[in-house]
Amino acid sequence: MAEGAGDSAGGGDPEVQRLRRLFRFFAATQCRGRSPVYEALSEGVAGDDELLDLLMSAPGEQRRPSLLLAAVNLLLASNPGSALAGYYPIHGGRRPVDGRLMPAFAAFCAEHRAELGRLLRTRSTQTNEIRRCVALRLGLDHVHRRWPGPVALVEAGASAGLNLLLDRYRYRIGGQEASPEDAAPVTITCEVRGGIPAEGILGPVPEITCRRGIDQHPVNVADPGARAWLEAFIWPEQVGDLAVLRGAIDLAVSAATVTVAPGDATTDTARLLEELPGNEPVVVFTASLLSYLTPDARTAFAAQLRQAAAHRPVAWVFAEAPGLVATTDHLIAPDGPLARRNSLYLVGATLRDADRRDDALLALADPYLRWLALAREKTDDFQWLPANAG
Repeated sequence: MAEGAGDSAGGGDPEVQRLRRLFRFFAATQCRGRSPVYEALSEGVAGDDELLDLLMSAPGEQRRPSLLLAAVNLLLASNPGSALAGYYPIHGGRRPVDGRLMPAFAAFCAEHRAELGRLLRTRSTQTNEIRRCVALRLGLDHVHRRWPGPVALVEAGASAGLNLLLDRYRYRIGGQEASPEDAAPVTITCEVRGGIPAEGILGPVPEITCRRGIDQHPVNVADPGARAWLEAFIWPEQVGDLAVLRGAIDLAVSAATVTVAPGDATTDTARLLEELPGNEPVVVFTASLLSYLTPDARTAFAAQLRQAAAHRPVAWVFAEAPGLVATTDHLIAPDGPLARRNSLYLVGATLRDADRRDDALLALADPYLRWLALAREKTDDFQWLPANAG
């Protein structure tokens, strides 16, 4: 079906219309400037009811552009000679985006429709963008300044738990090295915007007494199939990111110091925190978790943190869309233009114990932490950062 044909054909289904809008939003806010292939494909899928119908076989909460694109990418790894693979540098392709991309995508989906349907019915969105460790380190530094000493670390929505190994990676922030003392096999890079010197942005990592994750569908990186599914969420042009992910996975397999348990962040987080040994503060990290939760579920997650903080100090460090942070009980919740800048992510921290709480906005960043802009004041609205900063 030609691009745009789906706007009128079969367009009366509200779910199809929702998916159409979602793919166009994804193209404009996530793909533009980052992936010409996925931008073109997302726009094309938005106008093709047959391709949108593929995603209807997925559970309602999993009907996302990233799930369809990852399922196709997984199958492409076994079909590197296909016409579509020629557009994917991660599969050795070198062809630039042109008018044949969408026909190649549609033909590949038609040829593998049964396999795609099975993947979409049974798999879930599963990413581990370890650049978000930069946000975690910013938050840990903020916590450590207020609560010196060791901390326990928990990630809600941890996937494979790779972010829990944050102190095993090398960092290059704004071109400045910020590395562990020993050689690290994985390097995380992040640009700095706003004219603030990059030197010293990341403080030393405090002692971490234990590392735990919780996820509805934890990824066992020792399983080749699970590893391949995680790699399928790397975008076509991100050859370097694929190498970084593979290095982090290899490190996780060899380290064997991280545990990710199955569970729901909205009902099981407080129990997990109460089961942790010791009484040192717990830092709970989330990145993109709120986008997977309904408004009621976001309220329930915040309640889990309040419940746990009645027993020991708890800090929530996050990298989330500003508009979604505004729906939680964060005291310095963004409003006005900042709350609408959901193509970017807010990095912040909320510290709680039985008697007090402290909320802070730390930075505004690219959703994948390719760059960040540090807050200039506690209630910064970031209006000084250009609207097209993405």
